[in-house]
Parts: sequence; C-alpha cells; structure tokens
Amino acid sequence: MLEVEHLRKVYGGHGRSVEAIRDLTFGIHAGELVCLVGPSGCGKTTLLKCISGLLEPTSGRTLLEGQPVLGPPANMAVVLQEYGRSLFPWMNVAANVDLPLREKRLPKTRRRELVENALAAVGLADAGTAYPWQLSGGMQQRVAIARALAYEPHILLMDEPFAAVDAQTRADLEDLIRRIWADFSMTILFVTHDIDEAVYLGQRVLVLSTSPTVVQEDLAIDLPADRDQLTTRSDTRFTKLRGHVYEQIQQAKTAGSARADA
Repeated sequence: MLEVEHLRKVYGGHGRSVEAIRDLTFGIHAGELVCLVGPSGCGKTTLLKCISGLLEPTSGRTLLEGQPVLGPPANMAVVLQEYGRSLFPWMNVAANVDLPLREKRLPKTRRRELVENALAAVGLADAGTAYPWQLSGGMQQRVAIARALAYEPHILLMDEPFAAVDAQTRADLEDLIRRIWADFSMTILFVTHDIDEAVYLGQRVLVLSTSPTVVQEDLAIDLPADRDQLTTRSDTRFTKLRGHVYEQIQQAKTAGSARADA
C-alpha cells in the first residue's frame, strides 16, 4: 500500500541547512495499522507531510499503491491534531463532513449517504445539524475523523490526533480507531508521542531516532487482535512491549545527545 524509500529532507535558508530526515525506508501493507513514535523533534510531522505530498522531499520517494506521490493523493486522507482549526464553525457537522466530497463531484444522494454512514461510524448519527462550537473537543475530533472516512480513502494518516483531549476521551477515541480500522478494513499510519497509545493501537510500531531521523526499530506488536483498555493494558506482554519501546526512545535520545556533543 505505502512504500517510503530512502526519504531525506533538508531544510535550508539564511546560509544554513538542517537535515530533518536522513534515510527513511519502510513499508505498510494494505489493511495494516502502524504506529510511529520517536523523541520530540525527530521529524514525525515532516515525514507525514512528505508522505501526504504536502512537502517535497530532498531525495528519496514515497509510493502509494505503486504510484509516486508528487502531491496530495486522491486516495489518501489526513486527520490532524488541531481538529478545531480544520472545522468551519459557520457550517454544521454534516456540511463539514460533506465538504471534501464536493471535489469528487458525486451525486447529492451518494454524498448524503456517505456523510450519514461516516457520522454513524463515529457515534454522531444525530449530530449532523449541530455546529462544531456546540460540541466538546472529543466530539469535534470525531467529526474530523468522520470527514476522513466519508472521503473513502485507501489510507488514513493521523498526526497525533488525540494529543489535545483529556485522558478519558483519548481512551474512547483509541477504541474508536481500532473499531473503524476493523470495520472498514482501513490502512492507517498513526503518528503519536504516546508510547502506551502506540502499543495499544498498532500491529507494528516504528521507532524513529532523533533528528536527522532514521527508523531505529520496526517492532511487531504481538498482542491479541481484540483489545480493551483494562485487559490489554494490564497484560504483562503489553507492559513488556511498552518498556521496550520506551527503552528504544531513551537510547535514541542518548545517541542524539552524543552526536550533538561531538
């Protein structure tokens, strides 16, 4: 589904350059849920912008279903952390979800069906006539997720989408993503700074090094497919995997500090 090959990104300007991403290579199969973690400032958002065609890499390339990504692909959707800024307050929920569908030039009946199905999938079947400012933060993020689902993407990219919500809402949204992934057979790349979240959600966890970024480890998460917040998080295997990812990130930080001192 997605191939990232020797991706490198260097920011230049004012007589200096910063190598944000050095040499990233990894792949995601159709139907996988892969989480990506790493130290703060390691280039996670830069990577996502390159993958989504919003930023041109310095070298290397991204392939989506075998085709080079040269701009925002039509079969990809992105959900960002700042959900409030991505929703138009003067448009009701249904209109916000419908907005990108207009670009597809679908019949109104088909668009209405997609919007209704997407809102039902995120638990907001009765919220179509409400406005974003009338909803809680968690509900607004559900609207953003519904908008991505309605677009019927082949792959969904999520950039720390739950960082701005409280712990209880975050747990509910994590379970929502697991359910959507299973029900829609979606391919998802989920970027997060939360180690527990990455292990709970993913089939695989990609651990990134400090900037300039490389893939430090590609870890398979061998937890049961059926997961819940209580049973899974109390599992000794979950604890061991979480500790391993934490250790890898600490090693990345130490290596980064050593490079900086040198």
